Amino acid sequence: MKVADVVGLGKLAIMSAGGTAGSGLGEHTCLSAVDVAGLPWAFTQQHPLSSGEFIRAARDRGVDLDELTLRQLYKHRVLVPFVMVTDTRQGEPRAVAEPEPPAHGTWLLELRAARNDGRLVDLATQPFRRRLPFTVPPGARHGWWNGLFYSQHQLTVLPLLEGYLSECRYSYRNKRVYPRLPEPSVPLTVRAPQYRRIALMATALEARYLPVIDPDYVQLVTAEFDQYEAYRASFDPVAMSHFLGYPPELITKDADQLLLAVGRINPLSGPLDQLMRRVPRDSWRQYFSGPVLQVMDLRTTAEVLLRFYEDLAAHGMAAPLKATPPSSRYPFTRRLSDRPGTLDQDLMMAGLSPHYGAVLAVEGETEAIHAPGVLALLGPADAEALVHITVLDGADKNPVPMAALAATPKTTRQSEDGQYWWVMRPPTKFMVATDPEGRFYAPDKIAVTKTKIVDMIRATLRVRGVQADDTELQALVDLRTWDESCYEFAHFKDDELADAIMEVHSTINGWTRDELVGALGYWRDQKKDIKRVWESGKWDPALGQPDGKWEYEVSKPKLAEVLWPVLKVKIELAMRDETAPVPPIADVIMDALQTAQQWRHKSFVLKATE
Repeated sequence: MKVADVVGLGKLAIMSAGGTAGSGLGEHTCLSAVDVAGLPWAFTQQHPLSSGEFIRAARDRGVDLDELTLRQLYKHRVLVPFVMVTDTRQGEPRAVAEPEPPAHGTWLLELRAARNDGRLVDLATQPFRRRLPFTVPPGARHGWWNGLFYSQHQLTVLPLLEGYLSECRYSYRNKRVYPRLPEPSVPLTVRAPQYRRIALMATALEARYLPVIDPDYVQLVTAEFDQYEAYRASFDPVAMSHFLGYPPELITKDADQLLLAVGRINPLSGPLDQLMRRVPRDSWRQYFSGPVLQVMDLRTTAEVLLRFYEDLAAHGMAAPLKATPPSSRYPFTRRLSDRPGTLDQDLMMAGLSPHYGAVLAVEGETEAIHAPGVLALLGPADAEALVHITVLDGADKNPVPMAALAATPKTTRQSEDGQYWWVMRPPTKFMVATDPEGRFYAPDKIAVTKTKIVDMIRATLRVRGVQADDTELQALVDLRTWDESCYEFAHFKDDELADAIMEVHSTINGWTRDELVGALGYWRDQKKDIKRVWESGKWDPALGQPDGKWEYEVSKPKLAEVLWPVLKVKIELAMRDETAPVPPIADVIMDALQTAQQWRHKSFVLKATE
C-alpha cells in the first residue's frame, strides 16, 4: 500500500464519518467499515461471513445463535453486521487501482462488486433498520441472501454475549418462537463498540499480518507468495496508522483487553495451553471447539494488533513492548506467538515428551533378540517409546561416544540466579547390560568406563558453556554386568541350554545329551562364554585338554529363538510369585522402564556448579 493511496482513502473516511482522524479514540473510530472493505487485499485471508456462516461459527464456539437472535443483537447495537450489500448505489464507487489477489469465493466476489459500485453500507453509522430481514421472507427465491456480512474478527465478542444471551425471553406467535433481549448492561454497552472497533482494525490489518502469524510458516489464502511479498514490502505501517486513526497506545489497550478475556475463559492452562498455541491455524476448526476456539479467536485478533504495534515501534512510532518474565501473568505473555521454550520443552512440561527416557545397550546376539520381547512383556503399550534398545557390537567396542550422545542433557539457558540450567527435554539415562569381560566391562574396568562416560558428558556440556553438578551427571549412566560369565549362563540352566542347542544343531558333534550338559557346566565353571562349547569342545581327561572344535557352529539367533519361551515362562512366574527369582535382564529392563516413566512425567532442570 502506497502512502498516497492511504491518504486518499483516509480523506474518504473523514468525509463519510464527519469527524477528524484523531477524534473519539476512547470509544469509537471515525473510520467506517465501508472504508475497511475498500482497502486492497481486504477479506482475502479470511473471507466475509454470511449470517448463516456466522451463526455456525458461533455454535462451533459454544454460543447458540439464530437469525432472530442476531437481529436482536443488531437492534441493541451489541453486534452489528460488518457491512451490508445493497442493490442500489449508496456512496462513491471505490474500485481499487492496486493489484490484489483474485477473488476466489462467492462472498468475496459479491463484496468486491458492491465495493466497486458503491453499494456497501456501514449499519453501525445508521439508525436501526426495522425492516432489515435476517430470515428468509415468504416467497423468496432459492438462494436468497440478506446482503449482510460479518468479519471473522467479530467472533471475539462472543465471550461477552453468553451472560447477556441467558437473559433472553421468548414469545410465540404466528407459529414461530421470537427471542427478545433486554437492554444491555452498562459494561456491555461500553464494551460492544470497543470490540467493533477492534474488529474493524484487525480486518484492515489481517492481510498484512495474518499470513505470518505462525512463526514456523507462511499461510496464504487466495494469493501467491510473490504477490504477498510485494504487498508486504509496500505496506507502510505509519501511513496505515494515520489512515485508521489508530495510535499505538490504543492498539495496546485493545490487545490487552482481548488477552485479559483469554485469561478469564481459557479452559486450559500451563503446558497444555502452551501446546495449544502451537497447533497450526488451519487445523483449529478440525481439533478445537467451544471455549478453546474462542480463546484462539481472541489471541489471533490480539496478535494481528500487536504485530502492527511492533511494526510501528520498529519505525520509531512507539516504544517497544516490555519484556515480561516467563512466569508473569501479564496478558502479553499469553500471546499466540509467545513461545519461550522449544516444542521439546513444552512437551516435557506437559508430560508428553516423545524422547526416550533410557537407552539400553546390550552386547550379544541372544540378548539383543530377547530384550525387545522382555520390554514388550513388562512394559506398557508404548514401551518402545520409553526405552530404546541398541547393540554394543562387541564387548571391546568403546561405549563412551554412544553414551555421551545418548545421555548428554540438551540445555537451553541458565536461570537468572545462576543455580540451574533449563533443559529442553527430559534427560535420558544410558544403561549397559553386558558380559563381565573385555577392556571396558571387566570387573576392574567398569568403574573406569563409567568415569570416562561422565567425563565426556561433562566436556560436551562445557563446550556449550554449561557446568553441571557432578552427582546429576553420575545419575545419567548405569553400567551393569551379568553375575555369570555370559548372558546365556546368567539366565539358563545347563540342561535348558543343552535342550535348546540340540534343537538348533543337528549333530552336536556326536555327543550325548549328558556330554553336552557336562561341557556346558565345565565352561560355566571356567568363567568362559558359552560359545567355547562348540569352539573348543568338552574336556578330555585322557588328552588333558578340550577335544576340539565342532564341525559347524551353533547359530546364536536360532538359539535365542528357542530359548525365548523358556525365559518368558521365568519372567511370567516372577510376575506372579514374589519369591521366584527375577531373570537379570528383566530386572535391568524394569529399572529402565521405571526411570523412563518417572522422567517422562516430570519437568527438569540441571543443577549448576561453579
